[in-house]
Amino acid sequence: MRRPSALAVASAGIGSVGTAYGMARYGYGLLLPDIRRDYGLSTAALGAIAAGSYASYLAGSVAVGALAGRVGLRSLVLAGGAAGVAGMALAGLSAGPGLLVAGVLVAGVSAAFALPPFTEAAQAYVAPERRARTLASISSGTGWGVALAAPLAIVVGGAWRSAWLAFAAVGVVATAWALHVLPRGGRAAADRALPGLRLGWFVCPRSGPLLAGALLVGLGASLYWTFAVDFLVTGGALAPPAGRLFLVLVGIASIVGTGAGELVDRLGTRLAFASMSWALAVALALLALAAEAPALAVASGLLFGAAYNLLVAIQCLWSVRVFAGRPGTGVAAVMFVMGAGLLIGPLAAAPLAGAAGMEGIFAGAATMLALTALLAPRESVTA
Repeated sequence: MRRPSALAVASAGIGSVGTAYGMARYGYGLLLPDIRRDYGLSTAALGAIAAGSYASYLAGSVAVGALAGRVGLRSLVLAGGAAGVAGMALAGLSAGPGLLVAGVLVAGVSAAFALPPFTEAAQAYVAPERRARTLASISSGTGWGVALAAPLAIVVGGAWRSAWLAFAAVGVVATAWALHVLPRGGRAAADRALPGLRLGWFVCPRSGPLLAGALLVGLGASLYWTFAVDFLVTGGALAPPAGRLFLVLVGIASIVGTGAGELVDRLGTRLAFASMSWALAVALALLALAAEAPALAVASGLLFGAAYNLLVAIQCLWSVRVFAGRPGTGVAAVMFVMGAGLLIGPLAAAPLAGAAGMEGIFAGAATMLALTALLAPRESVTA
């Protein structure tokens, strides 16, 4: 069986994560102002659709958690890629809210299948000294996806359905490349006994802070990814085209997540995690003040993109340490808990926004994310 290089594994993982997260999942928030305009949907309805996407992501996470390490990596990648392409195509072909919702729900499944197979691939095919860098690069794929999705959306202008179809075409290419890179029949855990899947394996003293932090990060990030562009456009800080350009900045900043391994080596695990938690909190606080301040919006977007992906990359590295027996399943568990936060966030924001306003919602999320620093890991995640 041929052994793919670390660069090939990283590029395939970046492509899959970029299309699954940056397009199939977060493309909805990118195109939300135009969807609101064409379908006349309320903030509550838009939040419910976003929550539905996260619910389908949770269902996919349960499935991939059970399958990771037991079926071929190519099968997981193909399932995720097919869901992403099909969902984005449905959204692009929609003539009303019904088909759009169906597409967003199907596309949401793809993100659950993006990281786990490549976590297993990195463990199986990448030399130990290059593993942390490869995993950090793969988890930063969201930034690459957003950085590509936003310009595509700008090119098509108000024709948001065409943007979805363009995203689907990118998904086809990314999935084909990933299937080419991964060896046929490759199972990272096929030749070793797998630990049983029981509650005590998922939730234990080592995993508790990791899972709690993932939940809080999911809650805070869901508000940003879902409502930031709409908030800035509605408030007047950015015109609609500039709103999409704003996400280009977020995506470009997210690419620095590739350096998570180096950041941990320089600062140490606890300080790196705490610093990124505080930075994410500052990004949400700046957003709360940015409704009519373009400069604050830009500062918030750059800080959010860098801090979010660095924090997710650190959590990915951390999960591989905590769930060493089944790294793919462990990453799926962390993404499931983060997905629970991503589901709860949009649902809770709509009723609370009436009383506190979106500014108050973002400020509350900033406080919560600042407290996440208290959950920093006590062990090295790259050793």
